[in-house]
Amino acid sequence: MKYHLILASFAVSACAASGQSGSSAVATPGLWQGSDLQFTLDGSTLSGLTLVSTLTCEGDGGCKGSVTGPLSGSIGGAPLYGTVQSSQGSVDLDGQFTSATQASGTLRAQAGSCCTAVAAWSASWSAPLVVSGDSSGTVSDWGSSTTGTLKPYAPRSVDSSIGAPSGSSAEQAIAVQTLEQLRAQLGLSPVQAAAPLQKAAQAHASFYVAHGAQYQAKQLSPHAEDASFGSDFTGADPQVRVQAAGWSGGVTEVMAFTGSPAGAIAGWLATVYHRMPLLDPRSKSLGYGQAAAGNYQTEVMDIASGSSAAPGVVVYPYPGQVGVAGSWGGGEGPQPPPPPAGFPSGPVISVRMAQPATVTKHELRDGAGKAIAHVWLDAQNDSNTAMFDADCRSLYAYQPLAAGVYTVHIAATIAGQAQTIEWQFKVGN
Repeated sequence: MKYHLILASFAVSACAASGQSGSSAVATPGLWQGSDLQFTLDGSTLSGLTLVSTLTCEGDGGCKGSVTGPLSGSIGGAPLYGTVQSSQGSVDLDGQFTSATQASGTLRAQAGSCCTAVAAWSASWSAPLVVSGDSSGTVSDWGSSTTGTLKPYAPRSVDSSIGAPSGSSAEQAIAVQTLEQLRAQLGLSPVQAAAPLQKAAQAHASFYVAHGAQYQAKQLSPHAEDASFGSDFTGADPQVRVQAAGWSGGVTEVMAFTGSPAGAIAGWLATVYHRMPLLDPRSKSLGYGQAAAGNYQTEVMDIASGSSAAPGVVVYPYPGQVGVAGSWGGGEGPQPPPPPAGFPSGPVISVRMAQPATVTKHELRDGAGKAIAHVWLDAQNDSNTAMFDADCRSLYAYQPLAAGVYTVHIAATIAGQAQTIEWQFKVGN
């Protein structure tokens, strides 16, 4: 089976500050998250800038205005400054990294004809995945972070032999290593890069950025290629392209537009559908490509499945995970059903059960045990889930979640037996 997914994201480059003064800390690369703003920092590149909250204001005579994300445009380096475009106009942003793991500043936007919206923002660095083990390489289980009758796959040690084929770019190597870190944390088998898939993914990334203006003018899907665009055409769709590169079998293709492997994988993980192939126990091989030219940039990953995996449970956020973002802006194509009041929602939570299972109850509870209203998606009520991975179930709260510990409880009937899956994660650090 093959399917194609587009992650809606907007990239901004961190430029050398010109005509600005001030000092800031050396910021830690990775995902930065806050209640108003989030972004990914990779070396000197800041990407995936997202306005999480809605900026609102009220003027004279009851006139009200609002501004929502996402955001696109360029900002300065350190301190952060500049103007970016939202879906409803321009937003002036300022701020700086106040420590290696904290950043803060101010957002200001003309939110209509009568008033200006102003908000203070802050964001914290989210610690990367770390797989713990003793000197023998034995990795501990989830401990008290999961209490149901069914346990997710136990974490495993990172496989140091997993890497990119000879001749791969630094970005391709980072993508492979980052995915291996993630899958080790979740106890999933490694996914090894394959030269034909690397070739196909890189060729498509290069084709897309080389012909970005033509894509935009024709409103062509980023997953497609048009032979009339140029001699660098390698195939109309992902399946044709990987076969032309020497791969036999189906692939799933995901794309992002963040500027880095870390930004792309973090963005895919934040979504409903894009995370599915990354967390699929059956995934076996991958190819990653990345390119930038002029005003266009993209990251492409082609993922192929192997043999059927043993029955098991995969959950994300994983048990005991901290630093989970409190909200998600819904930027995904196809977009999942929005909450009643629209996005942003709470973070996407997923549970994958390979066994034939009938879910009889699903709950999300806060630290006081209060149930939180949420969207629930499965193969029965969501056609995209049925097509992309029918073993997955997803939920996200109607509203962004405040910092704190949350519990997910799933009750299901599997092979005639009543089973439960229950685990905890923490929003914020």
